[in-house]
Amino acid sequence: MIDKRVCTRCLLRDMVDADTAMIEKYKSAIKKADMVSDEEYERRLDICKDCDKLNAGTCMSCGCYVEIRAAAKISKCPTKKW
Repeated sequence: MIDKRVCTRCLLRDMVDADTAMIEKYKSAIKKADMVSDEEYERRLDICKDCDKLNAGTCMSCGCYVEIRAAAKISKCPTKKW
């Protein structure tokens, strides 16, 4: 039973049953010029992983998948953490 738990403080890419292909598909739709650097992307995700609004890869403040929101330059954290 424990193996089937949803990790409330995890990103989708960290979950065993996650559809990482879906994340990559949406990220690949963002033009390269509109994406943040890999370093900035990981910095944003680190902040999200420490946020109490993260639930199974979803931001409970706005409902987005944080891995997709964090990739775009124009995106902002709904709670102004990045």
